[in-house]
Amino acid sequence: MSTNPSSDSRKRFLLIRTDRVGDTILTFPAVTALRNNYPEAFISFLAQPYTVPLFEQYTGIDLLLSYEPEGHHRGWKGVMKLSHQLRELNFDAAILFYPRPELAFALLKAKIPIRIGTGYRWYSFLLNRRIYEHRKDCRKHESEYNLSLLESLIPDKITQPHYEFKQWTPEPWWDDFKTELKSKDYVILHSGCGASAPNLNEEQYKLIIRLLLEKTDWTVLLTGVPGEENVVNALAADFPEERVKKTVGRFSLAELFTVIRNASLLIASSTGPLHLANAAGTPLLGFFCPAKPHTPSRWGPYDQQQWVATPNLDWPEICELKNCPHGGCLNQLSDDEITDILCTQRLKTIHE
Repeated sequence: MSTNPSSDSRKRFLLIRTDRVGDTILTFPAVTALRNNYPEAFISFLAQPYTVPLFEQYTGIDLLLSYEPEGHHRGWKGVMKLSHQLRELNFDAAILFYPRPELAFALLKAKIPIRIGTGYRWYSFLLNRRIYEHRKDCRKHESEYNLSLLESLIPDKITQPHYEFKQWTPEPWWDDFKTELKSKDYVILHSGCGASAPNLNEEQYKLIIRLLLEKTDWTVLLTGVPGEENVVNALAADFPEERVKKTVGRFSLAELFTVIRNASLLIASSTGPLHLANAAGTPLLGFFCPAKPHTPSRWGPYDQQQWVATPNLDWPEICELKNCPHGGCLNQLSDDEITDILCTQRLKTIHE
């Protein structure tokens, strides 16, 4: 068997990303790049079960495999089950975007001829095409790092991420939802971030809601995941229910993506819905810490980097999230700064 997939467009590829929703979204352009270069190839994706609804809306994937590290694939016995499953599918090449030793071992045991991933982990010897890039240096965007793993498979280097979702078709629940909104346009305010990155505080989000109510006739949707009800309730408490609607936990992931696709604007810090909005081409406004590893140069909305607000402070090279010397960097954004980026700049461009 040839070890050069470019010699045969009917190759069988396995892409692997098993972490959060936002990270998975930033891997989708790799699917599109492979499909464009190998139109007849068989492309499979191994991911966490909760990301399945997003894959069902994306083009270019022939088979979705579910990775269950706390269930079917738990422990080394589970890893052996996974390797057996992968071996039966007879893949020619596998790309490990989110490195984990158990997954690298499963690829080796599955006898996949080409195993691509980072060369900087102790278990990298299990891979045979190693990429030597320290992502923690944040020299590129995460989606660009993902595309770098394809360079040995694709003759022409691809640096521009491109998304191809299936055409959206309204479902019955959508008509009911639009009727409930009683307005043509709506803005999504997603205040949660899973404590994985710096975030605005409650008063800053309330300021944003007040400005949206004053400057637009839009409905404001407060989205969130189960467990964020208290946060959303606190934000909504001072505002009229007909204009500010609590939707935390209401939508499935697939439904949330539909809501994001059709929004006039999404506002969030560094979180999955922000990447969903960018991938769908929905206007957005993001709030980020400028220091590594949270810097928007790696984690910001790739196509809308001009709509990222960061505080202008003295920074350590590395963000100390739990011991921030500023007591939470985004909290240092002034009311005037938030008002300017939202009203004077972002809303103005949307209305134009």
